[in-house]
Amino acid sequence: MSDAQKPLLAAQGVSLRPLARQAIGVFDSGIGGLSVWRHLRASLPHEDFIYLADTAHVPYGDKPQEWIQARMVVVVEWFLTQGCKTIVLACNTATAMAGTYLRERYPDLFIVGLEPAIKPALALTTNKTVAMLATARTVSSEKYQALLARTVLPDSGFNVLSIACIGLAERIDQGLLDAPDTMALIEQYLAPVNAARADVVVLGCTHYPLVVEHIRAHIAPDVFIIDSGAPVARYTRDVLLARDGLNPQTEQGSSMWFATKINADAALRWSQFSGQSTVDVRLLEL
Repeated sequence: MSDAQKPLLAAQGVSLRPLARQAIGVFDSGIGGLSVWRHLRASLPHEDFIYLADTAHVPYGDKPQEWIQARMVVVVEWFLTQGCKTIVLACNTATAMAGTYLRERYPDLFIVGLEPAIKPALALTTNKTVAMLATARTVSSEKYQALLARTVLPDSGFNVLSIACIGLAERIDQGLLDAPDTMALIEQYLAPVNAARADVVVLGCTHYPLVVEHIRAHIAPDVFIIDSGAPVARYTRDVLLARDGLNPQTEQGSSMWFATKINADAALRWSQFSGQSTVDVRLLEL
């Protein structure tokens, strides 16, 4: 379950009207979070966005929790200096490792996090077998284990396969979507999904929607695939609406792009992943 499936408790916060014209910050350790940005842009066309990819330290999946928490404080502080009215953690690992910590540290800040959509998956499955694909850090996190404990009751008969897709997010972030070794990883991680006859697959990493066609090619055509981008965008919109925080401008909003490391092919990959014809990525030393 992501924030999008939780009651709108965040809607009870203070009014965001004074900040309504400020940008929404979107963060990912890499550029996989652009899959979430695309949903945000579709749901909130009049909002301005600032997207930050911590590409100098990608992947987060192999980092200690203490490091991720400390790094996320640096990230949040930077977004606050940009005047952002809310921050979307378009990164399952950052949410799992630091989401609760950040909300406790910044109680007045509207922070949107991602979690694997287990609850919607359980509502869809007909054979009570669900597969969740994510980074090793997300799969092993206390937050994810707590999510399973409160959604998959011992006597329910549901079976959730939690598959740590080591190396897949890194390959996608490098733009190697169609490379043979990327395809081999996808086939490897979907083998247990097919063996268990799971009829719902949860994409528990924002990178994975970028290779959803390859994932689809390795599973049965009637298997449902769920990612968190659309419900998270709806949740963000609903809370901003409830707290008078929607940008009142009538023209299309703008987006600014930042990365802590820029490779030679950055413009091409950011354009490819965002769906924008041109993307001007700025280097940020953070």
